[in-house]
Amino acid sequence: MDIEGKGYNERLFSGGIRSFFHEGRFKWLNAEMKKLNLSSGSVLELGCFDGKSINYMPFTPEKYFGYDADWEGGLDMGKVLWKHKPEYKFEFCDSPALFNPSDEVFDYCISMETLEHLPLASSDEFLEKMASSTRSYGFFSIPNEQGILFLIKYFIKKNFLQLTEPHTTKELIYALKNQPEKIKRSEGLHKGFSYKAEIKQIQKFFDIISVKGIPFVHLPLSFNFTIGIVVKKKG
Repeated sequence: MDIEGKGYNERLFSGGIRSFFHEGRFKWLNAEMKKLNLSSGSVLELGCFDGKSINYMPFTPEKYFGYDADWEGGLDMGKVLWKHKPEYKFEFCDSPALFNPSDEVFDYCISMETLEHLPLASSDEFLEKMASSTRSYGFFSIPNEQGILFLIKYFIKKNFLQLTEPHTTKELIYALKNQPEKIKRSEGLHKGFSYKAEIKQIQKFFDIISVKGIPFVHLPLSFNFTIGIVVKKKG
């Protein structure tokens, strides 16, 4: 529960403008999978919560392994929701040492709104393990924390949601000027996160197929709150 007294799903997916933007990444996942004509396969997900992404795929995965830090009890929810699928696993993971899918190879990997929360020193290790356990395509979504949209999000969080990651005036200016690299990163939070730097990091382990804004895929990235990246295994 957060300060609103609501759980994750109720808070983000119970309707209204907030739900529209948060559901956008799942609709993007569905559209991109369909575009690639994916109709079957196994899936590895980092940051799975309760496995919500499964409901948005254009196929039911033959096998699914989800890893999550379990901040709000999502793993237990996922185990209950998918208890009829013994080939689906939900595992606790808050460090690379606990992320061990290497004994398995999955057709696709997913990580949505998760990379920005990873410990800075271990992000590469997470991505390397995902790449080594993926047979073909991967799907990532990350937040846009720069430009005018960052200021809009910051204002909404501070004044309506009572959620803040305090920035100094100088840091707000850096974010507005698209210079998040000049803001000291906060472990596990969005502060100082650069989607451009993260895309370069992903590119070390995967080939980039497309980068789009979410939910307004036909508009420039700077006009979107979220960035969606489709990748393919190198080689």
